[in-house]
Amino acid sequence: MTKPSITRQVKDLQAQAERLIRTGGNMPEIESFSKYNEEIKTYLFTHIHDDFVLNYIKTIPSLNLDNIETKTGILTVVISLFSVGSVTAYHERNKIEQALKQIKEISNKYSSCEMMIRNCFND
Repeated sequence: MTKPSITRQVKDLQAQAERLIRTGGNMPEIESFSKYNEEIKTYLFTHIHDDFVLNYIKTIPSLNLDNIETKTGILTVVISLFSVGSVTAYHERNKIEQALKQIKEISNKYSSCEMMIRNCFND
């Protein structure tokens, strides 16, 4: 990423987040979003020297899919007695829904600091 393109990359990440939230996404797309988020944050940490902006960027969460817990209720247990595939699909859908909530938060954080980022690279 070059200095002028970072703001474009941030806007692209926000557009991806909006599309994922609108369409419901799938795990490969969410994993790709997660990697992209980490790449952008790493770039920003490396190239921004303003402490105020860096402290704000630190508040942008990482999307760690391994830490997302899926809920197992009584209905899931009953379903699992009849079909293993439906429980797996239920858990994946639940994980996607949890990830989409975090993606919304990540997108909102980037929206809040977009102008600060732009100012850091327009020096």
